[in-house]
Amino acid sequence: MAGRYVGARALAEVRGPRRIFLPRRSSKIAMSEVRHFVHQPGGALRRYVREILWVRSERPRVQVLLPETTLTLALRQSGSALLDNETLPSAIVSGLQQRTRMVEHAAGSTVVIVRFTEVGAPAILHDRVDLLYNQAVPLDAVLPRREIDHIQNILADSREIRQQVLAVERFLTRQIRAQNGSSPQGISPQIEAAAQMIRHSEGRSSIAAIARHSAMSQSALERHFRAAVGATPKGLSRLARLQHVCRLRDTGKSLTEIAFQAGYYDQPHMVRDFRLFTGTSPEEFFRSASPRNLPTFYK
Repeated sequence: MAGRYVGARALAEVRGPRRIFLPRRSSKIAMSEVRHFVHQPGGALRRYVREILWVRSERPRVQVLLPETTLTLALRQSGSALLDNETLPSAIVSGLQQRTRMVEHAAGSTVVIVRFTEVGAPAILHDRVDLLYNQAVPLDAVLPRREIDHIQNILADSREIRQQVLAVERFLTRQIRAQNGSSPQGISPQIEAAAQMIRHSEGRSSIAAIARHSAMSQSALERHFRAAVGATPKGLSRLARLQHVCRLRDTGKSLTEIAFQAGYYDQPHMVRDFRLFTGTSPEEFFRSASPRNLPTFYK
């Protein structure tokens, strides 16, 4: 992860109301020693949290973490992880990132990862998420230590993955209510509509079109969007497009096809944008044997 460990701040990256719980295996050979399960919260929590992942790796592994469109929270249950030769805290939250990051997982690592929705993190972290842009922090920098210890103890005592994931749901719901009494914090419908348009268009919508769709002026959109989402509308659009490029590549499409379908003016434009995030060309990046982030299962 390219958000670094900085004193008290560290890097990180770390179905419906019926709570359908889906076991899945990675399709990548390099991830063959990784077990993971994905769960989509139901009810009111779904507006705040897109999915909860449980990940277990039996062998040491190096993982490339591409920037995502949402903040992530990680609760490590076993093993350890390094970034830039620094051991990461067991509980951490990562803001939106500008560059790819590389993390080393020790053998026997187990971690629960919470992927927020684009607008869901502020209600749980109780802060402006743009303050976390391009960095990550130990979770106790934003939430009470006693709450973190409580959920970590529950995870340590629970042997069933389903019970662990549901415990994390309860933990997240408590954080929302701790800030807002018995009622969850309201999400601005306009900002939510703007973020959803960016996500659904894979980052191809113009800022003017997004402002019209959300019934806001461009200046008001920029101001309120950054505080609620963690980046500007343009910044989030670029992250959404990067993810779309990687998904298209995973389907076997050529770079020329990807550039066209992702809405770039031409292939060199896509290569320049890709290099800004990864420091390398798409050809070099996709030749790497290091596995990337697990995909987002629930769109």
